[in-house]
Amino acid sequence: MSRLLNRLRAQAAALRASRRGSIPLLFGLSLIPLIGMIGLAVDYGIATTNKTKLDLAADAAAIAAVVTAKAYISDNAGQTNVSANALAAGSAKAINAFNVNTGSITFGQVTLATPQVTRTAQTLTAVVSYSATVKNTFGPIFGSPTTVLSNSVTASADVAGYLDFYLMVDVSGSMGLPSTPSAMNDLAKLNFDMFSDYKQGCQFACHFPATRDMPASKGWSTAVQYKIPLRSDAVNAAVCSLIQRASTPVVPNQYRIGIYPFINQLATLVGMTSSIASLRTAAQCASNPPLAFTNLLDTGVTQLSVNGDPSTGTGSGGTHFETAMPTMKATITSFGDGSSALTPKPFVFLVTDGMQNSQYFYNIDKGRNDYTGYPSKFNGYASSNWSAGGSKPAAMDPSSCEKLKSSGAIVSVLYIPYNLIAFEDKGGGIAYENNVVNRLSPDLATPLRTCASPGFFYTANAPADITASLNAMFDQALRVARLTQ
Repeated sequence: MSRLLNRLRAQAAALRASRRGSIPLLFGLSLIPLIGMIGLAVDYGIATTNKTKLDLAADAAAIAAVVTAKAYISDNAGQTNVSANALAAGSAKAINAFNVNTGSITFGQVTLATPQVTRTAQTLTAVVSYSATVKNTFGPIFGSPTTVLSNSVTASADVAGYLDFYLMVDVSGSMGLPSTPSAMNDLAKLNFDMFSDYKQGCQFACHFPATRDMPASKGWSTAVQYKIPLRSDAVNAAVCSLIQRASTPVVPNQYRIGIYPFINQLATLVGMTSSIASLRTAAQCASNPPLAFTNLLDTGVTQLSVNGDPSTGTGSGGTHFETAMPTMKATITSFGDGSSALTPKPFVFLVTDGMQNSQYFYNIDKGRNDYTGYPSKFNGYASSNWSAGGSKPAAMDPSSCEKLKSSGAIVSVLYIPYNLIAFEDKGGGIAYENNVVNRLSPDLATPLRTCASPGFFYTANAPADITASLNAMFDQALRVARLTQ
């Protein structure tokens, strides 16, 4: 019996020893799929990162192709074989954009097919396709040595987008500020506050030109006399440059322009037209400098009135975006997509320093806001005068732009900031306004940026920069492209 028990104990001990030896073996075997899963996850992560980079590069390349081709056609409208040359330029740009944005691909080789840029009627289309082979680090263990990536991206843009440009130009008194610090100093030496008691050199508009009724006020007429450049002159020259830029459309009547000055109200200098001659005449582009906008600066009485009604026209007394912007919306004849001459896309080019003023002129006899002047310049109309409370400069309220944008217009803003007004404070209305403007100026850009459609906000101050920015706004309107796939 004891012999049997000893045998059983020996067999049990042998079994236990055998089980202990199998645990490391089983653990070692289980590590193989575990490490493989981790390795495959690493390979997958690398491949995903590479594909994201390649997809973004392909998107950028497709957009670059149609934008380049469209710009080429726009800039070389009269060139022989302009379409073929534009398509070649677009394809070359796509290759360059893809390579730049791709950079290095981890463990991979990339093949970019020749970008296909085509033109069908007035639509440019670019197709960018790539393939890539990425070496796997752990995949070979499981028979997957590489991962193949590929994608195809399509972008398109309309060549002959029919565009209406509504040039909404601020001609309030503040746009009569000289365009450079040196010019401001020159005007201050010649110009005095409209109220002679202060005898203060005036730079900030000095709102009115010299008149029989206000001989002490030299205002912007002094600047014209001594050829001191004003911001209104610089804007006028920029508009004339833009008119010339729009004189070479790809197809007839592709671009139309209207010029709408505003102060208290919006007025029409020239209605929407494709006639370059009419636009040049209205903007006085043949003059040097052109003075159409300077002549419309606030004179204390409405200008461009309709049928001799002083409640219409540019108005006077304050700058009212809350009135001008809704009027602009009502003026726009088409909120189309630009696909045809019957459905032009509207672009509102707002050119302003962004300073609002809630003051207005009031005709007590009519019981309404009238801009007849004091004394009245309109036969049969009583005089109008400043509203109570005096001048109240403030930053514009960007909410006045929302209905324009929501209706389908693109609002492109050219903000012309104030130069710091250096002066000796001797009191009086002009000194008061100088101080207010210097205080408010740093905050004027923010609401204007909000007013603008995304990506359509520009800032310029010097005359050459104003011209460059207005032309850049025009070019940007021509180069709106879209991804289609």
